[in-house]
Amino acid sequence: MGKLKVGFIPIEGGHFYKDALEEVVRAEDLGFDSVWMEEHHSVVNHYWPSPLPVLAGFATRTSRVLLGTDILVAPFYHPVRLAEDAAMIDVMSAGRFVLGAAIGYKPDEFALYGAELEKRGARFEEQLAIIKGLWTQESLAFKGRYYQVEGALEPKPVAKPHPPIWIGGWGDLTLRRAATLADNWIPGPTADLPRLLKGKKQFLAERAAAGRTAPITDWPLTRDVIIAETDKEARALAEKHIMVSYRREYAGGWKHPFIDASIATDLDGLMKQRFLIGGPDQVRKALEPFVSEYGLTHLICRLFFPGMAHRHIMRELELITKEVIPAFL
Repeated sequence: MGKLKVGFIPIEGGHFYKDALEEVVRAEDLGFDSVWMEEHHSVVNHYWPSPLPVLAGFATRTSRVLLGTDILVAPFYHPVRLAEDAAMIDVMSAGRFVLGAAIGYKPDEFALYGAELEKRGARFEEQLAIIKGLWTQESLAFKGRYYQVEGALEPKPVAKPHPPIWIGGWGDLTLRRAATLADNWIPGPTADLPRLLKGKKQFLAERAAAGRTAPITDWPLTRDVIIAETDKEARALAEKHIMVSYRREYAGGWKHPFIDASIATDLDGLMKQRFLIGGPDQVRKALEPFVSEYGLTHLICRLFFPGMAHRHIMRELELITKEVIPAFL
């Protein structure tokens, strides 16, 4: 078995950037492989609306970690601006950028942007074609149903053939897009193991059907993680922080495809084959099936939930690198 890579989502939202940056710098020192930013809108003290400027900030204070979006909501971007901003982060970070993107699902966010929920998938396919075209071709003339663009992107990204594009989300069409239009699939933290295994099988079948024979060697996976010295302390933190966010967000009208009010209020149900919560031993045990059954190679730990203390996240970074990951090397 290869080395299990580990990344994380730091503190986010509100005016917490200074704390986030401190976590990112510390994580790189500890040997983390990647740092990721999410995107949601109008959520108080949780989530920033603009992952790319935040990652640009991280790029200036790091030299080794991958910097990625997990995930960016494509319908809120013009594809040329997105291609340019992503290329700039790639250039600033010397080729360390991963564009994780999805089509979004929250009606209030679409209302904020005046964006249409309908046909967002079809638009996304054109966006991806434009972004890849601008990144890899001298110049591009694209005439689609939704976008018409003509011209060149400067400067081009340094990553070759282009920065990786990973698609997040669920559903048959999303998995087909991830398999045929992107470099990989990046499942979020809300899925349990059976759903992940089903998704992976479908993703691989879609790749094969499209004649894409190059093996996938990187299997990233985001998990909600709370680690502490003891199971009891971690459990108390989960009750206080994860459950607040799941109740207020997923159970509070977000219209998530499969986390509804009945699931989002049951911590034991949520922990089963989904969360990594506990002392180091319990977290290692919970992680094991994702590695052995799913084939996880790149664990992305979502560490911040509303109210979670920065100093605890700093402690978690140590526990993950010293107590959890070495068991999987």
